[in-house]
Amino acid sequence: MEVFMKRLSRRVIGCASSIAFFGFIIASGITLVAHRFVKEFSHSHVTLDQDQFTWDMPVGEAEPPGAFRRRLTMQTRDGIILQGEFWSQPHPVPTVILCHGYRVPIRHLQSVAALEYRSGYNILLFDFRGHGESARAVISGGNAEVYDLEAAVKTASQQPETLPGKLILHGFSMGASVALLLPPHPDVAAIIADSAYARLDTILQRLTHYQLSAESMSWHRFFHCLRGGIPAFCWAAVVVSRLVFRLRFGHALIARPDRSFKRWGTGSKAAFHLCPRPILLIHCTHDSLIPLSHAHQLAAKARAHHVPIETYFVEHGSHCGAYGSNPERYVQRLQQFVALHLGDHYPFTS
Repeated sequence: MEVFMKRLSRRVIGCASSIAFFGFIIASGITLVAHRFVKEFSHSHVTLDQDQFTWDMPVGEAEPPGAFRRRLTMQTRDGIILQGEFWSQPHPVPTVILCHGYRVPIRHLQSVAALEYRSGYNILLFDFRGHGESARAVISGGNAEVYDLEAAVKTASQQPETLPGKLILHGFSMGASVALLLPPHPDVAAIIADSAYARLDTILQRLTHYQLSAESMSWHRFFHCLRGGIPAFCWAAVVVSRLVFRLRFGHALIARPDRSFKRWGTGSKAAFHLCPRPILLIHCTHDSLIPLSHAHQLAAKARAHHVPIETYFVEHGSHCGAYGSNPERYVQRLQQFVALHLGDHYPFTS
């Protein structure tokens, strides 16, 4: 009996040691992936290769002459210097602020700016922190960039060609989510959010899963059995990434536009001029980067908190592909939405 107990004790200790060892290996792997992910995700001034930029944008739109364009420098409340450009009309009109996506500097949206300028609006183009011509800074994919949009709104409202209280935010992907994260502002009349995410953590999990799945194709066959655990591993890696990001940079990584609307409602009770701004939510039904479920979640949360919202969903498979799917219908839908909320100040230039 004593011999049996000794053998059992050795087996239990050995099993526990093996579990602890493999647990340590897995935890170390998750931590390493989290550190790598935070480093790559937050790195400044990395731009998508041209062949990776698949958004369908307007083609052949003429930009305004130099006399109607001027460079602007803006500073955020946390001290980041941003660079932008203002395209002015000959007389005061509403101003559109264009908000670009992650790793997609504003130069990629100049054709959109030209199209909207031709429609009679002033245009403010600017690069978020860590993008294009703006200063090097940690990129957060949403939370820190709200400070950038605050600075852009302040700057646009100070331009003499801008009608007071008639700013329109037009964001794409990350820029759309940042526009939804911005607290209600008295100068913002409406928001157009094209392909916004509802919560950043699920997008980061998808990106991590995609990268690990691609890398796992080169694993030795002996390790292929581990591929089934990739989803759980990615979830844990993003959880640890949140902690790593906060410890390194001092603020939260995970942006949650779906939670913004509750704060919007609270602000509107305190001041009528801060009531929720109307939103046009645009999304492709087969978006593989930010699934349509994010748009449904945003719309449901907005309606639950009495935020006026309209949706325009397009049968298309690419991210930010609504314009390319049907340019005429896209422009018409935007014009209908903006005309409703600008009233007598809607520019009728064609």
